[in-house]
Amino acid sequence: MASTGHGAVESNPRDSHQGSIIACAVITWLIAAIFVGMRLYLRGRVMKIMGLEDWVILVSLIFSGCNSGGFIIEVMYGLGLHTANIPKDQWQPLAETAWFTVLFYTLTLCLTKVSTLLLYKRTLTYDWTRRTIGIFMTIVVLTSILDISVVITACVPLNAFWDMSVKATYCQPHQVYYAIIGLQIGTDFLIFLLPLPVVWSMRAPRDQKVVLIAVFSFGFFICIVSIIRLIELAANIHNEDYTYTSVAVDYWSLIEVNTAIVCSCMMTLKPLLNRVIASSNRQDGNAEAQPAAPQGLMHPPTIGSEPSKRFVARKQSWLTVQMARMDKSLQTVNEAGDMGDEVNLRTLGPPPPLHLTAARDRRSHNSSVIMPLEQHADEGPLK
Repeated sequence: MASTGHGAVESNPRDSHQGSIIACAVITWLIAAIFVGMRLYLRGRVMKIMGLEDWVILVSLIFSGCNSGGFIIEVMYGLGLHTANIPKDQWQPLAETAWFTVLFYTLTLCLTKVSTLLLYKRTLTYDWTRRTIGIFMTIVVLTSILDISVVITACVPLNAFWDMSVKATYCQPHQVYYAIIGLQIGTDFLIFLLPLPVVWSMRAPRDQKVVLIAVFSFGFFICIVSIIRLIELAANIHNEDYTYTSVAVDYWSLIEVNTAIVCSCMMTLKPLLNRVIASSNRQDGNAEAQPAAPQGLMHPPTIGSEPSKRFVARKQSWLTVQMARMDKSLQTVNEAGDMGDEVNLRTLGPPPPLHLTAARDRRSHNSSVIMPLEQHADEGPLK
């Protein structure tokens, strides 16, 4: 963010960070856009489970683009140059653009956190996690309202922030901005910490849990970036050559917002990684040696999908019920045979249709299952 002061620092006119600021703004946003694109393609076209969290992250990407564009416009007005080399008539548009850049920065972080929590709510189904997510969502919304309020009231009246001819009756002290950043870091830490105990308690292979924890733990990198940004901001806020010396703050601001978007998207991309690995295996000729995956596992459970309810539904399917009835029938027949009693098989309920015979035969070690099914096959299809 550009300073509103007029420094008179001796400088070399050739010194400039403008090219690196533009490169950082473009590259970081493009990386975030690629991840959002993969997420929307996977969840919208492939898995067809687009949710509110996906639309929120798309809006967050748009605001991040406005943030990156704001930095580029600031460069046009002198950001990255020594203050002594910036014409006086460019100070006002520079400061005004800086204010909008801060606003879009705040909105991007807010929406990214909301998208992440909505994703948690969809996938973490434990009662205590849902309650905790609700509490975190309330905290994020309230702190975001506070952040935006501080930005909107940076000076009273607001145009005094960039117009030196307007006398300000009040401007937010630097300590308020430090406190807001500290609050953001705290909420980030709690959000990325939340799923770790849930993932570790999953009944899954240890390697898979380690991978998931690594993905979630990547979010802590955002906390580190925020801390570094805060340190750089505090070290340069009073520097008279702020537009030149604060370039590290600009870099870390761009990295922070776009890395947050990338991290939120990484949690949803495991099915896409599975497809890439499967395609690679087919090219290597390994597909023939591997058994075909059941149709229900073509879209395996993952962060960001909703497989749990469908898998539960399959477990209670008609086929499962019929198999259970057959097992019960066979158990009754065996018990009757041991006792020397006669049993009417028709009172035990109809067996499953013929097309289920082969599947049942492969799963059963009792050869007596074959006889009743063959007899019914001779009688014709069951009604």
